[in-house]
Amino acid sequence: MRGARIAVITGASSGLGRVFALETGRLGGIDEIWLIARRRENLERLAGELPVKGRALSLDLLAEDSFASLKKLLEEERPAIALLVNNAGRGSAVSFEKESLKDMEDMVRLDAEVPMKLTGLCLPYMKRASGIINVCSAASFVPLPGLSVYSASKSFLLSFSRSLHRELKGRGIAVTALCPYWIGDTEFMEKAGASVHPLGLLTAKEVARQGLSDNRRGREISLPGIMSRLTRLGAALFPLPVLLFFKNLFGA
Repeated sequence: MRGARIAVITGASSGLGRVFALETGRLGGIDEIWLIARRRENLERLAGELPVKGRALSLDLLAEDSFASLKKLLEEERPAIALLVNNAGRGSAVSFEKESLKDMEDMVRLDAEVPMKLTGLCLPYMKRASGIINVCSAASFVPLPGLSVYSASKSFLLSFSRSLHRELKGRGIAVTALCPYWIGDTEFMEKAGASVHPLGLLTAKEVARQGLSDNRRGREISLPGIMSRLTRLGAALFPLPVLLFFKNLFGA
């Protein structure tokens, strides 16, 4: 639909991305939600649950031809992108030596490179009062042994988001770095290989709602839950050895 007001959400087939789509549709003001992930079946099922029109785009964001396909679609339809949610990502809770090079390369690309490229692709279609939410992590504030590549790639995304927030503020485009703590009701913890459930687990719904609310308010960083706030505060106040000591002490 040419000129439609749309939202683009990556990693939408499950977990936080799926909830972002449902919550975005619930808020209104959007004609269509473009749902991006690899699992078409899940996307089509989600599209049928939305209160607005949903479009399933089965794309592997680690494949270059996916960006070419999306670029072509944008050029054909010329939509007004009201919201971009860079949610697709991956992480592994293993030591650096045990992580395969391929997994590490894919993690850096999906967590850091893909949001940057997708933002560049969508930005020409964004106008005043539109928004970008980059799903970072509380891990972006702290170098984490056992999550070294993940925390480093999310740190890149946080820095990119904060810089872009200032670049685009004058154009009325809000960029928000969403930095949640562990989310208990998604596939992420299982896929990451997290062996324990730490204190202060969040739900996908509260994270998505906080991120959307903070982006609409033009906030640079969104910190859902007490543990996200404590992590950022601790990173600002304490040297890393002290911060990691308390993290291990409380199982955080």
